[in-house]
Amino acid sequence: MKYTKKIFKCLLSAVGAFFLLYTEVISSFPSEILMYLGVAHQKNLGAWVSIDNIPKNICVSTDAKTVTPLKEGEYDASLKLGNIIPYKKVRLHITQPVSLCASGSLVGLRIYNDGLIVLKTDTIKCSDGTEISPSQQAGIEAGDVITEINGTHPSESGDVEKLLTIGRNSLKLLRNNKEYTVVLYPAEEAGSGKLKIGTWIRDSTAGVGTMTYYNPQSLEYGALGHAINDSDTGLMFSVQKGAIEKSKVVSVKKGTAGEPGEICGSFSSIGGIAGTVETNCETGIFGYLAPDSQMEGVSYPVGLIGQVKVGDAYILSTVDEGVKKYNIRIIRTMPFSTAAKGLMIKITDEALIEKTGGIVQGMSGSPIIQDGRLIGAVTHVLISNPTVGYGIYIENMLPEAEKVG
Repeated sequence: MKYTKKIFKCLLSAVGAFFLLYTEVISSFPSEILMYLGVAHQKNLGAWVSIDNIPKNICVSTDAKTVTPLKEGEYDASLKLGNIIPYKKVRLHITQPVSLCASGSLVGLRIYNDGLIVLKTDTIKCSDGTEISPSQQAGIEAGDVITEINGTHPSESGDVEKLLTIGRNSLKLLRNNKEYTVVLYPAEEAGSGKLKIGTWIRDSTAGVGTMTYYNPQSLEYGALGHAINDSDTGLMFSVQKGAIEKSKVVSVKKGTAGEPGEICGSFSSIGGIAGTVETNCETGIFGYLAPDSQMEGVSYPVGLIGQVKVGDAYILSTVDEGVKKYNIRIIRTMPFSTAAKGLMIKITDEALIEKTGGIVQGMSGSPIIQDGRLIGAVTHVLISNPTVGYGIYIENMLPEAEKVG
């Protein structure tokens, strides 16, 4: 009897674990699948998953493995698990094929955050000899974003002094996406006599990255393939304003196992704003090119997730003078994993390995080309092996670009 109960408990645990895994798998798959008119798409979307119940009047199967959409619009279908169990309805979004200019140019990035990021709180030595921390007394913490001081939105760190008054001050904070209001009494700093609140603050960031693509008609662009986060707090920068500028490589720190490399670029001396930064999100940064930016680029048809395969490809990147092609191999495709890590790639180009050691900081956004299509962008490096890293599908970058447009 005792063993029967144990077996029963084990079975319940196994069923529970299976149910949780099944629920997680279902939630990870999309509710909408993009397809291009007249282009053959794989029915198999990855391990154990395939598209089923595709309307026959809008798609034609050339074989058991592919379907070719014949009519634009939105249509219902379903996903099948293990080619046996139908488990989720999906919407097929069928549209005309898209072509974009793949870039690979190194660009300088400047972003001003929408609010002031608190890096840490500190004490102030006051005129009377005491040391206090107005920010700590008010309940301000590292990682908070100051969005308002006495009814005014601060746009840069210097605004704090300008907006403070002697006595009671009202500050609005953003913490974990929730808004708080605190009351703060600033201290008069010894020596300077200035009002201080006792915080280390960051209002902006700057660096270099790689432009992935741009649309020559609308001048919309996408770059990096991942978000820009604050290095101290980990917060994703919320764009108040931003710009991209043309950049050039100054030096390259070669990557080694356990020590990521880096492209050091210069853009303050190049001159000329190449475009705006409108959005910073998990799939990259997006904005508009200036009409006279003259950004480099070659037009490629966009390849969708279902058209990407394990095998040879190449990237376009700038690691010395100008954009060049470098050979890679896609070693794993993960259609429904984290947006910025849908592809695993390996650098196979000996010239690039000799120059950089593999993938280095600054190469994020380098477009990936396979079978004559723009299919993704480099995003991350594997710290233990700089020749291996991750990429994002270009299909996952396009929805955010549409929001900008």
